[in-house]
Amino acid sequence: MLKISNLPVLLVLLLLAACQGQDADTTPAADVSQPETTENTEMTEMVGYLTAQRGNFASLELDQEAIAAVADGVQQGLSGTMKMEDQDQAAMQGAFGQAQARAEALQAGAGEIPAIDSEALRAIGLFMVTQTGLKQLGFGADDAAAITNGFIAGASATEIDPAMEAKMPAFEAFMNDRMAAAQAVAAAAAEVAAVENIAAGKAFFVKLAEDADVEMSESGLHYKVLDPGKGTKPSLTDSVLVHYKGTLIDGTQFDSSYDRGAPATFRLNQVVKGFGEGLTKIGAGGKIILYMPSDLGYGNSPRPGGVIKPGDSLIFECELLEVNPG
Repeated sequence: MLKISNLPVLLVLLLLAACQGQDADTTPAADVSQPETTENTEMTEMVGYLTAQRGNFASLELDQEAIAAVADGVQQGLSGTMKMEDQDQAAMQGAFGQAQARAEALQAGAGEIPAIDSEALRAIGLFMVTQTGLKQLGFGADDAAAITNGFIAGASATEIDPAMEAKMPAFEAFMNDRMAAAQAVAAAAAEVAAVENIAAGKAFFVKLAEDADVEMSESGLHYKVLDPGKGTKPSLTDSVLVHYKGTLIDGTQFDSSYDRGAPATFRLNQVVKGFGEGLTKIGAGGKIILYMPSDLGYGNSPRPGGVIKPGDSLIFECELLEVNPG
């Protein structure tokens, strides 16, 4: 039998994600539903069972009422009656704080074990649905009951049921089929998004050309030098210390060293083309705004789940603080 470790590993990972302010994944669920069969229902129940096992809920020693509260969050997340974007970030962090405090007390053999309130347990269940990508694999309201049933069984078990282990080859095939279908749906959606976003970018650059202070390089990078700075301009083999803010052309911010409270160091040949090229236009102390079409940014393959979508054009406001040759 497979033994369960002392700490709820998935809960710790989810806590870290919550504390880092990770955005809720609001990507629409892939339409990868499969004909309902007894075998598919068993496989769907295994999804819930193994989710609970990977989260190591048994180590929290929850009673049946508490397990039911987590399962209710899972069910509501799958059915859409609870949504991550509606949740308060501080409350979500507090929920995982309660779970971590209980886990640590149990591991330490404390005499008094902290409870986790029902709302926190539901929030944890909802967060699991979001962070494990169940909806992106096509699991939704029709699967909620089976996944919830499996979750309740898995959250109560300190060892994986041997019957479940015997079904693992079939389960892997079941999940591989869903992943392949989900990837195909995502690829098609990305292709459509890329066409739309590239067209929006072209319209943006046509309008931008009206600004006489904006220059354009041979690569298609548009830029506005606010302050040329001093000294030798960096080459692509140099590293730089830079403060920057990145936004989409609609003003949506996706990154900012200012918000983090510290500038960043980059080697210019190890960042996206437009960013690297743009910073070669100014010296230390200089300031520049970079307007880059998608092919000089992340193209049609940005980080999955991020603010930047396929085909997005980007704007970076940069302040070059220091140049380090070579």
